Amino acid sequence: MSIELERVRGIGPAASENLFKAGIKTIDDIASAKPEELAWIKGIGIISAKKIIENANELLNLEKNIQLVLESIKENFQKNCPKCGGKMASKYIILGPERRLKVKQCTLCKFYLPD
Repeated sequence: MSIELERVRGIGPAASENLFKAGIKTIDDIASAKPEELAWIKGIGIISAKKIIENANELLNLEKNIQLVLESIKENFQKNCPKCGGKMASKYIILGPERRLKVKQCTLCKFYLPD
């Protein structure tokens, strides 16, 4: 089962599981599907399919716009800290035994942004 699919308004745990079993594994899969393709899946009718596809496209557009804003912020604050104006330096933050995140961190206040 894919929890990612439940992020789309109108898809709960049961619908998510049925979609996943039918080969719909990502929100992109939903957004690019035709209503007729989703309507045959148990628990989803043609009207629901149209709304779910619309909601998936809205979610993808929202995430795309958020990403554009974040990239703009990132570009503007690569050199100077947006919080205190201090110098930003490259650094890795350890998230787990094998997972690290490269960031720009302020040398003064320790504020950081993903690199």
